[in-house]
Amino acid sequence: MRKILTIIFLFAAALLQAEVFFIPGWRVGFAKREGIMRRLHEAYPGKKIVVKAWDSCQPWSITKRNAKTHVETLTGEILAMPESRRSRLILVGHSIGARITLEIMNELAAKKLKIHSAALLGAAVCDNDPLIAGSLEAVHFYVCNICNPDDWVLRLLFPVDKDYLFCRALGGHGWFGAHPRLFEARVSSSDQWGFYNHYAYIYLEELGRLLRKIPPEIEVKVMQDEDNTERVPADTLYWESCQRLGNWHLQRHPSGKFRIIDPAGVRRATGSEEKMRAAFADLIRLKK
Repeated sequence: MRKILTIIFLFAAALLQAEVFFIPGWRVGFAKREGIMRRLHEAYPGKKIVVKAWDSCQPWSITKRNAKTHVETLTGEILAMPESRRSRLILVGHSIGARITLEIMNELAAKKLKIHSAALLGAAVCDNDPLIAGSLEAVHFYVCNICNPDDWVLRLLFPVDKDYLFCRALGGHGWFGAHPRLFEARVSSSDQWGFYNHYAYIYLEELGRLLRKIPPEIEVKVMQDEDNTERVPADTLYWESCQRLGNWHLQRHPSGKFRIIDPAGVRRATGSEEKMRAAFADLIRLKK
């Protein structure tokens, strides 16, 4: 009986284990991937690492077409997951693999589905691409963007591609603006130079350093008073903040209504002053 219970426990633990899907970039066949895998395990200790390899060892024009196919395949796989598994999924994409990651996340956001988090490494994406903002709606926690101004592939080759002519690459210059779900870092040093600065392991080293600085994940569930339909962003007219906790706000309206706004500007709860003040006090205790 004990052995049966142990097997059931291990099976349940495996189902609940967070997964990291790593999507490699151009001309990465993963015949020799030990260095990348080691750094993925260092960045995400205790998590299951799955390489979502695809036919990227082709001429660039063919690789871009294959990337579109991989988006469809991987999106279908993620959509078929139960919510309990999808909510623990982490997507990590390098180079054009980062574009694949963004396209998948935008498909999920359109269906109002979310994964745990994502990381973009040397993203071969124009820094003004609308995919970027949309991706933030597809995560429960955060998106990490690792860029490298010394990456010659993104500086010299990316802008001459006919589809990205004269674009600045997100992976070379960084993210415009700020968002509470966005964490960004620049590669600070490297033992490589030139085109070798595009290697995934260089970005993964910086990702590992960044992840160790991110505050602990807390899925905040706010006590409700009345039915609350989230609005993104919440309206601001006539509302006054009467208490703050970081970027969380307890706000009141001249009508006497109170509400709680999260750091992304989403109304998380609404109701009477008494209930909302009690909910905000619970939030303060949770975040301590």
